[in-house]
Amino acid sequence: MQNSEVLKPNQQREEARAFRDESGLPLRSVVIGVTYPFADYRISRGPEADINVVEYVAAGEGVLVIGGEKVHATAGDTYILCAGERHEYYADPVNPWKKFWINFRCDYIAEFFRAYGVRTGVYRADTHALFETALSLSRSGRPFGEICFTVADCIHRVIASAAVAARHGGGKDASGIREALASAVYEKCTLDDIADEVHMSKSNMIRVFKRDYGITPYEFLLDQKIEAAKLLLKNSRMTVSDIAARVCVSDEHYFSALFLRKTGMRPGAYRRAEGIF
Repeated sequence: MQNSEVLKPNQQREEARAFRDESGLPLRSVVIGVTYPFADYRISRGPEADINVVEYVAAGEGVLVIGGEKVHATAGDTYILCAGERHEYYADPVNPWKKFWINFRCDYIAEFFRAYGVRTGVYRADTHALFETALSLSRSGRPFGEICFTVADCIHRVIASAAVAARHGGGKDASGIREALASAVYEKCTLDDIADEVHMSKSNMIRVFKRDYGITPYEFLLDQKIEAAKLLLKNSRMTVSDIAARVCVSDEHYFSALFLRKTGMRPGAYRRAEGIF
């Protein structure tokens, strides 16, 4: 049996349509909608909820609380919330988001998530067109049986897009953090700056990075700065002071002590050991 209904929690705030099926379609139930900006938007679910969520932020921004950690989502982000996990998400009160979303129940989707290596999180993936397609189908008035497979395909493609984004550093995961850190070798920035860039709290960023790479983001950044300094020592006539400034370690004495800790020798000794100048 197939059913559909238009949900109207607030005409000025959200548009949503719900569909249910009991005849064996791939989606047992789905709600497709769009949320317009309002500052007090907030959703919270416990681990008992069996709803999967995929959403795209078209404008504005908001915050997701995942595993007790806050993760920011801004325009151009896609986020995924898997069933059976506690989560909360809410709009930024100053710049509240506009977002497209699909909430759904599906028996096989957990395996689909695992196959693509996608988990609950925020991804820098442009899935706007997929959500527009799903929303347009929900508005069409066609029976659920006619639109179900296309909506399911939209969901599959959202998940695949998130997987591609994560693989190329666009996921809010350790690879994205690593890319941001590697790009900061010649910049003067803090871990707070990096956390803002990858849209994560600093504590969550440190936890995720250390989990996947075994060291803290700070130590990784220092290692990258020392590797860059070694190249400059070997391939340029820059002074040690100039090299320290180039990798944005402003204190030459601290730079020398750091180089010693990381390599076992001072910068000048390293340059001599390499037979340079």
